[in-house]
Amino acid sequence: MDPARTMTRMSVADVPGAHQGDSLRVPALVRLPGGRLLLAHDHRPVPRPTDWAGRGGALPDDLPNPNSLWLRTGSGGFWGPPRRLDPGLPGVTGLSDPCLTVGSGGVVHLLASASTGTGLFGARTPTHPAVPGQPPEPGTLRLLHAVSHDGGTTWRWSDITDVCLPSSTWPRGAVVFPASGHGTRLRHGPWAGRLVQPVVAALTPRPDGSRPVRSAALLSDDSGDTWRLGSPLPAVPGTEATSLAGGAATSGTDEHALAELPDGRLVTSARDGAYGGTRWTSWSTDGGQTWGELLHADDLPDPGCNAGLVALDDGRLLLSHASSLRARRAGRLSVSEDGGRTWRACAALTGPETPFGYSDLAVLPLAGGTAQVLVVAEHPQPDGPTTLTVLMTAPTRPA
Repeated sequence: MDPARTMTRMSVADVPGAHQGDSLRVPALVRLPGGRLLLAHDHRPVPRPTDWAGRGGALPDDLPNPNSLWLRTGSGGFWGPPRRLDPGLPGVTGLSDPCLTVGSGGVVHLLASASTGTGLFGARTPTHPAVPGQPPEPGTLRLLHAVSHDGGTTWRWSDITDVCLPSSTWPRGAVVFPASGHGTRLRHGPWAGRLVQPVVAALTPRPDGSRPVRSAALLSDDSGDTWRLGSPLPAVPGTEATSLAGGAATSGTDEHALAELPDGRLVTSARDGAYGGTRWTSWSTDGGQTWGELLHADDLPDPGCNAGLVALDDGRLLLSHASSLRARRAGRLSVSEDGGRTWRACAALTGPETPFGYSDLAVLPLAGGTAQVLVVAEHPQPDGPTTLTVLMTAPTRPA
């Protein structure tokens, strides 16, 4: 596959009301059945001098920073003006971490985190179900779900934080936020039609204040009317560490991307929460409810950064990721021809020293049996804001 070329760079000037130093972050990208693209992302204002860590923030521009969500529609490198997504729910002070999934009939589902004044590490597990129209339970991080039946023009929002309540799978409950990017609607096997979206769950804080985090999937078998939280990915023995965000005690993985294989299995590629320089892979044979043993992907260099994952019709997997061992740079497109067990580089998305952060990707079929891969990635500036860059491979045959 030929190297990618830069098509568009999105800056904070593209978001009305933005100020110098604000950032655009955490892209989520999907292609609708008719070919139109939807791109959701955060706008993150420059953090004000405030006690963000004391309010449970992971990093200064994470919630509870007053972030907002924006949506763009487009085709390839050409995008319409951004529109702000407002859930209109009481008590919400900031939105972050979009995850998009296209369901049956082209219905679009969006997950997002909503702050009520506290961040991930300061939030507590909810103690009672949400009451529609009432302010959310104080001290909780909310999990929101939005549905669009018209390609992203209008949305219906709901609070689904009830999935975080204690259950047989999660006896003490959890604080859950979406892994930005996209989920999938299963097409094969007994769980065909199920919606699966990658999430991260933070458990009850330990006596020393650290908080274990685990990767999991949020599942719906009724087109998004109800959701439940599947079992976490296995912990990795000997990987206990404190993440760079502070306050998180990793168990091997946290943010991850997933895709369905032709045999009906789900595969997930997760960043190493301990920043060990590579990624982790796991598979599910029951539609994302449980996950098998983690495989250390030694052939996927990664500094500890969220990535984008898609499955092609022929079963191959494509992963967009930062390929430097220690820094978010050197964007790369990697391919797997054996369901995620082994990987090789197939395109350089950026130069080896060019910044490359969180990313998501979509495959765009073209006439004559060719296709292009579209990647939207963060472009962190040294000691400055982060912008979004759209990268597109040259047309290639999927053979």
